[in-house]
Amino acid sequence: MQFFEYPYVIITILLISFLLMGLIGLYFTMKSIRAAKGTVEKSFCGLNRIENDFEKAGRAQKRRCIIYISVSLDSMKRLYSESKANRIYEQIKKILFNYFCVTLDGEISIYGKSNFVLMNYLDSVKMPIHFDNCLEEINRALVKNGAVNVVRVKFGYYGTSSTEVPFKTALTRAKQACSMAENEDVLHCCWDSSNGKEFERQLKIENTIQNEIDNNRFFLEYQPILDAKTNKIMGAEVLSRLNSSTEGILSPRYFLSAVNNVGLNEKFDYYIFEKNCKWVASDQERRNKYVYTINFSRYTLCDETMADTIIEIVEKYNIDYSCIAVEILEDKNVNADELHIMTNNLSRLKDKGMLVLLDDFGKGYTSFGDLTDFDISIVKIDKSISQNAVTHQGFLVLKNIIQTAHDLGFKTLCEGIETEKHKQAVVSAGCDLLQGYYFHRPMAVTQLEALFKA
Repeated sequence: MQFFEYPYVIITILLISFLLMGLIGLYFTMKSIRAAKGTVEKSFCGLNRIENDFEKAGRAQKRRCIIYISVSLDSMKRLYSESKANRIYEQIKKILFNYFCVTLDGEISIYGKSNFVLMNYLDSVKMPIHFDNCLEEINRALVKNGAVNVVRVKFGYYGTSSTEVPFKTALTRAKQACSMAENEDVLHCCWDSSNGKEFERQLKIENTIQNEIDNNRFFLEYQPILDAKTNKIMGAEVLSRLNSSTEGILSPRYFLSAVNNVGLNEKFDYYIFEKNCKWVASDQERRNKYVYTINFSRYTLCDETMADTIIEIVEKYNIDYSCIAVEILEDKNVNADELHIMTNNLSRLKDKGMLVLLDDFGKGYTSFGDLTDFDISIVKIDKSISQNAVTHQGFLVLKNIIQTAHDLGFKTLCEGIETEKHKQAVVSAGCDLLQGYYFHRPMAVTQLEALFKA
């Protein structure tokens, strides 16, 4: 009997051979991956080593740069899974190591749960170019994993050649610069004496904001809203101002980020809402004829008791629901559960007779999806779109947005009208309501009441 007379024996042997070769290849592949990962892990040093090298370079009067990198994975974990977020984190970690340590001869340490501290000896003036290049590589990885706009990476840095700056001071300044990048929504920021002082000022405001609310140091201003056809005042947007005990009069630019950073969104929103209701109640015969729009953070709108709290305040002052409108700010992306809470709150308020505005349409988190997600009354179009309507393409964009809103049964309000050309463009596009400096700047309640009498 010949061996080759049984082909199935040959096929079996070949299959076993291929299987063994595949297993051997897989073994060496996994081994190389573990080795590569181990190389990266071993090259991450402790913070003490960076501190020692920083102080050593300082004694030699050598230029060095401390970089603080924050990596936020919360949205990734919420929208996808923790395991996928961890895989993305490992990729970011490897990219940072390869770029700043292998390519630029730096040192890197993990700081906290997901952040990093780096040191290299490059001129801080040239650092933005390196950050942009590194972020491009990180973004390619995020695109590949479908995580764009979900994972946030920010850089803050501080460079010095001074012998008098200790490591802890340099690290604090790098962290402050990273916080400034977060606050200003930019990718990276460098600490210097001027923005450092501004950051310290912001911290001071954050530390006192709770007391400012408790001590009723906020006051209201109003910016009128006009009918586009008649130019008559239909109502006004309620704007908050702070008479700070330490900083003087502050606009929202300074204190709203402090309110958000210390988690006082709900307390602040309810406080301003009640303040306006109390003012309306003191002269209902005249003030009930107009509509007052009040900004609400999406953090507050995601509070399950929000509708109950608003209803309680309105009925406390016995004012008409129809003279109050809620503006949905675009300060937060929401998940499915939060969206359900928001829509329930807004629907209950609208059922009571309140108007609901979608603020800053076309900016930040707002999108056409919000037009169907929320039971709104008015679409408030961002000033960048309103002002760009003076161009042919900008006009077509605005006109299509307005037409879509009208088709869905919503009115439109264009904000940021500052010139006659802006007004003509938005009116020609079919906008219903207008707001902007061309008509009226934010004003004290006494000025608003004078307009009511006119």
